[in-house]
Amino acid sequence: MKCMMDCADQARKPFFYDVTLRDGNQALPKPWNNAQKKDVYLQLLKLGVQGAEVGFPASSEMDFESCKELAQLTAKMAEEGDEVAQKIVVAGLARCVPSDIQRCWEAVQYAPNPRIHTFLATSPLSMEHVLHMTPEQVKAKAVECVKLAKSLVGDRGTVEFSCEHFGDCLENMDFVIEVLKAVVEAGATTLNLPNTVERYRPMLYISQIKQVYDALPKNVTISVHCHNDLGMATAATLESFFVGATQMEVALNGLGERCGNTNFYEVAVGLHNSGVDTGLHLERIYETAILISQWSGINIYNRAPLIGAEAIVHRSGIHQDGASKTKDMKKGAYRPIDYSIIGRNQNDSLSFTSQSGRTAVYEIITKFGYKMSLAEAAELQPILKACSEKEGELSAERVLDVFREQRVNVNGRLVFNNIEVVPDENRFVFHFKKDKEPIIKSITAEGPIEAGLMLMREIGMPVELVKYRQVVVPEKDSMWAGRGLSRIVLKANGKEVEGRGVSSDTLKANMRALFGGVNLLYR
Repeated sequence: MKCMMDCADQARKPFFYDVTLRDGNQALPKPWNNAQKKDVYLQLLKLGVQGAEVGFPASSEMDFESCKELAQLTAKMAEEGDEVAQKIVVAGLARCVPSDIQRCWEAVQYAPNPRIHTFLATSPLSMEHVLHMTPEQVKAKAVECVKLAKSLVGDRGTVEFSCEHFGDCLENMDFVIEVLKAVVEAGATTLNLPNTVERYRPMLYISQIKQVYDALPKNVTISVHCHNDLGMATAATLESFFVGATQMEVALNGLGERCGNTNFYEVAVGLHNSGVDTGLHLERIYETAILISQWSGINIYNRAPLIGAEAIVHRSGIHQDGASKTKDMKKGAYRPIDYSIIGRNQNDSLSFTSQSGRTAVYEIITKFGYKMSLAEAAELQPILKACSEKEGELSAERVLDVFREQRVNVNGRLVFNNIEVVPDENRFVFHFKKDKEPIIKSITAEGPIEAGLMLMREIGMPVELVKYRQVVVPEKDSMWAGRGLSRIVLKANGKEVEGRGVSSDTLKANMRALFGGVNLLYR
């Protein structure tokens, strides 16, 4: 706790450095073309990212041109007064190879804040079996290339150095720190410590970050770049901030090699929930996630945190009840955030399963714009439960269908067919069936509701009118939207029900509500 208080003080903010256009793009089955990369980059600017790695200029002519175009675009936008463009660091990746570094600079030099990001593996495994270099050779090469990068960027830009496979350096941390100190002297101001392959629990990696943070000058920016091989990249990245790391290397939708890079949105919201000012436009997150899914052709996993379709769904009756009771509160019983923070309009989504209770019925029906009591919801619950046991999970629309069948224009012992009005005589002629027998009955009364109540007394089904209201069917009910909706509350034998009737003819809507309510009372 003390470390959190020391490291995450009010003056210290995270630096979000997005790698979607480089690490994310290179892992796509069909990488983006330059026009598509521009769309992604502009979305990053809308999010307010502080840094973006826009590509690997030496990897191909197309990537070089894309990096150059985005650097030039940033300069143009900055000149036009775009504040994000004026501040964003535009970086390119380069191996510790002089020609790579030179090519990287040729591409990113046009940006207001250019950066060369160069890397070299420092883990025993990689040095011996991949690079075939000794530790001394690795250190010398790292220093040589950082010096070259610094000579190119001068005072205009910055240099970032990565110890590739840092997460595998548990056994040679003294050597790694020696290399890092040397590259800082050579001109690097950001040190990236990647968990290139996630093999161990996050706290081991975090302890390595803390060790480097304690050993290096405090004017050096510590960066973390985690892959999600064991599903813990977000945790590792998030907790690294609280031991001294400032730069969070992340990717939109968690795109990246194998199981992906650290998910941008999860880290951003995790820090936000921890009281840290991210400096981002969090309200753009959901919109961005949808766009990236469309542009990449990679669907969002249904249960993806924050952005998945299931992230806001509650099925258990207990969860549905808690969600309903706290739906208007900033902190919900079963949700991590107010989803409007990320631009997602719906905080909680309820479907109906055999485990659902009356709360789910109430919430679903009232969200369609209908009025309903919890008592009425409780009456519908066993009917819906029986449907769910046969059909599986019921969508909100299916629940609405059952509601219509059971609570609107309800037929039973009585079936309303028609009503005729004889205005000069204040007479109303009812055409209906009682217990399947066709009946035509004429009633003289001041109005149709009074006539209907008199009719019920005459046929031996007396009811008391408690409340009557006529409205329009809610727009959310697409089947009946715009038609007249009559709501009549009736009482008989100590029981109270609400009859609902729908029709384009308001008089018929009234009668259907009355007949429906009587059917509910006299089953």
